[in-house]
Amino acid sequence: SLWEGRAKRGEGAVLVRTALALHPPRPKGRPSQREGYSGSSTTFNAIPHSYLCKKTMNRFLIIVLIAFFSARTDAAEWEIKTFAGNGSQGFRGDGGPAIQAQLDNPFGVIRGPDGCIWFCEYTGQRIRRVRPDGTIETMAGSGKKGYTGDGGPALEASFNLPHEIRFDPAGHLYVVDMMNHAVRKIDAKTGLISTFAGNGQMGYSGDGGPASEAQFNKPHSIQFGPEGKLYICDIGNHVIRRIDMATSQVETIAGTGKPGPTPDGSPIVGTPLNGPRSIDFDKSGNLWLATREGNQVFRLDWKAGLISHVAGTGKSGFQGNGGPAKEATLKGPKGIAIDQEGNVWLADTESHSVRMIHAKTGKLELIAGTGNLGDGPDGDPLKCDLARLHGIFVDFDGSIFIGDSEAHKIRVLRKTKVTDQIVLVAGGQHNAVDIPATEALLREPFGTAFDAKDQLWIVEMASGNRLLRVDTAGVLSHIAGKSEAGFSGDGGPAISSQFNGPHNLAIRADGRVLIADTWNGRVRQVDPITQRIESLIGFEVPLEKAKGSGPYCVSSDPSGQQLLIADLHRVHRLDLSTGKISVVAGNGEKGIPKDGAIAVHSPLVDPRAVAADRLGNVYILERGGNALRVVKPDGTIKTVVNGSGKKGGEQSIIEPAISAMLNGPKHVCIDLMNRVIIADAENHLVRRYDPADETVCRIAGTGVSGREGVGGTAQSCQLARPHGVTVHPKSGELYITDSYNNRILCVARRSPP
Repeated sequence: SLWEGRAKRGEGAVLVRTALALHPPRPKGRPSQREGYSGSSTTFNAIPHSYLCKKTMNRFLIIVLIAFFSARTDAAEWEIKTFAGNGSQGFRGDGGPAIQAQLDNPFGVIRGPDGCIWFCEYTGQRIRRVRPDGTIETMAGSGKKGYTGDGGPALEASFNLPHEIRFDPAGHLYVVDMMNHAVRKIDAKTGLISTFAGNGQMGYSGDGGPASEAQFNKPHSIQFGPEGKLYICDIGNHVIRRIDMATSQVETIAGTGKPGPTPDGSPIVGTPLNGPRSIDFDKSGNLWLATREGNQVFRLDWKAGLISHVAGTGKSGFQGNGGPAKEATLKGPKGIAIDQEGNVWLADTESHSVRMIHAKTGKLELIAGTGNLGDGPDGDPLKCDLARLHGIFVDFDGSIFIGDSEAHKIRVLRKTKVTDQIVLVAGGQHNAVDIPATEALLREPFGTAFDAKDQLWIVEMASGNRLLRVDTAGVLSHIAGKSEAGFSGDGGPAISSQFNGPHNLAIRADGRVLIADTWNGRVRQVDPITQRIESLIGFEVPLEKAKGSGPYCVSSDPSGQQLLIADLHRVHRLDLSTGKISVVAGNGEKGIPKDGAIAVHSPLVDPRAVAADRLGNVYILERGGNALRVVKPDGTIKTVVNGSGKKGGEQSIIEPAISAMLNGPKHVCIDLMNRVIIADAENHLVRRYDPADETVCRIAGTGVSGREGVGGTAQSCQLARPHGVTVHPKSGELYITDSYNNRILCVARRSPP
């Protein structure tokens, strides 16, 4: 868990429900037009009626209305709502509803690995989070301005104007402690704070050496790059610096150390920057930069080594909404975030607005704010005054969280109409590969997983015995295995190898693919770069015992360093760096474990699948036991779904988890809010267990075997014995292996056209 002892383990598993709550309909009507307001590319000037004939007036009104409604098309899709803060500056409300609490100048905001919304308070000198039940608590900072506390509990430490926070893959929190000229780190398990970068002295030195000995000058923004390195906007030095997390070595990667113009198409190296304030990465690995003094947005393409000018003329202003972003004026942008479609979201601080650059058109749109400093009201984002917002964050579902700093609130923008739709990803009639995945014939697909490049990997069970890959262009390729079952190929080309009834797969942090080659009693490993295959050392079952105790499921823990293996008797944990294996649950005997018992000393019925959440819990799905159990961080086990263990169908779409019955469930995964997704195969359903309220609800399927319904909603789409479920690690969308329909489906979020 984050901050051991800060909250009970059970509480830590609570998930964000507030982020998905339904909201009342947004108010109708146009935004008010104020004298001098230039928040739209359309201007409304009074024209004397005597100058216009009736026909001309009608034409004019039509043009104006078309322009007006086209200018607010994007904003009309959104609703804004206060998420935390009562608008009064101060520090009060911990333990109570976040909406009633006092905040003190919230800046950076982000969702943590625990599912909570975290933010830093600039003048409050604290790090706080909003829990899934809507309550707020302080996680770091005494509230005093200073530079103390290293080596001790984060709650007792002092900060000096913290600007932004980020989590690394292991769940450690990094804080930009601006006026201490440092980046500080809070350990996820112990809650102890330390200085990670910066020696506390303002300056510009240390490149090539340890980050902790380097000097920075008012660092403002940080972000982890796709390769895992930490990038820092060292704004006072007008450079971007990068820290290698493995060696702690720091280097300057953009900027010259002096402010200056940044011409479009310039090389990254040797080109000046003017106040690099905020950064984020797109899914292609490009770095996006908002410059505060420069009033511009740039894209840094590392492959080409070039900087591209994307938005802002360089002059300070609030003109150009609805037109080309390059021709618009920005006003001290201090926050930037990139969504899954590549759209660029800006906290345009001094215009008190949220503006968005369209990835496809390059146009700049006003999404929230009036251009005036103020506080609300909630509802129509174009009627909502904002107050020098600094933080902006795109959540996995596309919601936009805003640190509305001088309103002392966290606000959230959400689409007003979003529905789910079942989309075909793979599975067609053509017995071929290297063709669109939607046309390619699949043979009994079971497991799926995504790699860091957003490629979808598929393993087919006994009817196919193949490892397949769908690239980002949607083309399906055959990577390993033959249709004929067997065991061969180790040390050679993966395409020539044989599997025997592989059930599942997982992706290592370095991109290598691990396959549960179940009836061969092994975990096989395919290197996508060399295209070679080998057996993983550490787990092996004799062939004659493989069908009864082979690896039926493999899954990585959130760190990517541990592999969890379910073999119908026990659940094992294999350390991928050392090859050491240990038992997580099961004593080798068959039976139902008692709640609260030590997991390794307890019997299990038949553990078929396993998955770890980000809070240290390990969930075990039992096929014949028809139950979901959890091994808590303290090593005890508890049944959370279907306490009776009886086989049965769904009683209602939402029901208490402990009494909900399952029927031969085959696979399990964890979504981005630490909820548990279950492939309830023999009920032809996909269901979700929510630890927050201990309920189970239906996500997809009708409960009747069939194949009708693609293109409709998830709950109206028929499934046939789904054996696999996977959540996209970035978008949070659910992918379903509809095994006996030989297809892969996606529950995609769609906004109406």
